[in-house]
Amino acid sequence: MNERLIRRINREQMCWRAVDVERLIGEEHPARAIWELVGKLDLGRFYERIESNAEEGGRPANDPRLLISLWVYAYSQGIGSAREVGRRCEWEPAFQWLTGCEEVNYHTLADFRVEQREELDELFTQVLGLLSAEGWIKLEQVMQDGTKIKAQASGRSFRREDRIREHLERARRQVAEMGDPQAEGESNRVRAARKRARRNGWNAPCRSWRSCARRNRGSVPKTGRRSV
Repeated sequence: MNERLIRRINREQMCWRAVDVERLIGEEHPARAIWELVGKLDLGRFYERIESNAEEGGRPANDPRLLISLWVYAYSQGIGSAREVGRRCEWEPAFQWLTGCEEVNYHTLADFRVEQREELDELFTQVLGLLSAEGWIKLEQVMQDGTKIKAQASGRSFRREDRIREHLERARRQVAEMGDPQAEGESNRVRAARKRARRNGWNAPCRSWRSCARRNRGSVPKTGRRSV
């Protein structure tokens, strides 16, 4: 009996391939909105803490804009562990797009998050709150008894300022819920947050992320913005 010739799949082989980083995610992917929005913030205080410079030399530091964007996107997905963020950077398209397929050590992510916790807590809250208010993500209000109330996205029921304030409060709870970025495992609270993020997913708004970023250039309270 003649054996049919079939091309077998070999998943144990190593392979090299060219990657078009810009095509890893779609034009309207929320990671682009996060990158654009974070780029509008005044991050001068984070850059000032970088010790290496052109005059004295030293090892180039990771861009604070990148580290902040990675954490914001991770939090929107219910991920609060630096190790997990580092792992996702190796294979998940949105994280790869943010990093440009460059390696980001999880120690760097953890140290950045822990050493500047108070400032980053507020910054993450503001960015996540604005993204939620604009419909890019869904945050849930978790009451003390565990009852979940979905965030309302309609702007008809209250003024824009009140709507943003309410989403900021939900975002603040989300940030607090993510726990210790240096933790090896996940707490039950973090697991619950991740499940909610997966269940809710991303909302596809009617306008582009560019419009969202332009509209909110002045909406982040007391952090300022820089021209790019």
